[in-house]
Amino acid sequence: MSKESATEEEKAWDNYWTKKQTKTQTVYRNIAGFYRKFIIKRALNRIIEEEFERGSKLLHAGSGTGQVDEDIIQKYDITALDISKEALKLYKFYNGEKAKLMHASIFDIPVKSSTFSGVYNMGVMEHFTKEDDIKILKELRRVLKPNGKLVLFWPPEFGISVIFLNSTHFILNSVLKRNIRLHPEEIFLIQSKRQVNEILKKSGFKLTKFYFGPLDFFTHCIVVAKKV
Repeated sequence: MSKESATEEEKAWDNYWTKKQTKTQTVYRNIAGFYRKFIIKRALNRIIEEEFERGSKLLHAGSGTGQVDEDIIQKYDITALDISKEALKLYKFYNGEKAKLMHASIFDIPVKSSTFSGVYNMGVMEHFTKEDDIKILKELRRVLKPNGKLVLFWPPEFGISVIFLNSTHFILNSVLKRNIRLHPEEIFLIQSKRQVNEILKKSGFKLTKFYFGPLDFFTHCIVVAKKV
């Protein structure tokens, strides 16, 4: 990603976290916050504890507000990376000084190679093209230690949240003509396990777990992969 593109992306995400909200957007943010805190966080806790030893050095690559990190931040050495300074302010608001904060692009992470035992994110990969996702994964691979693990919560086309958002946007914009966007556009949703496996192979990873089910209320495909 060019510096110009990165700057535009940073502005867009800063605006997302700080812009004045309509009543509809406020309701959506409250619902999303509840969902992250009581459903997604529980799923993340379980996966991280299954895959990593306590005290492991982990990178949350695209951390957003970090509400989902509330529990694991007590047990792991977390670095929270985001391109948005406003998101990192919110992360610090929710989690205090318990994590290291890193303002940077996920395409260009300012640490040495083989720094982290694990990298994870959720609600990130779907906002980029397939080609950009491969670039991101190669950069995540670079910062992982040998045999390091990658954990992605990546929504599929058939996920509950995708169906809900698409339906809501249709009603708001096509029926009510409100011209409201509740969430940044999701341009690359998972279609199949085979598709994910192909992308991981091109990026230097081996798929070790692929889950879609009730753990997070059928919201994401939970992908675990090992650096090869």
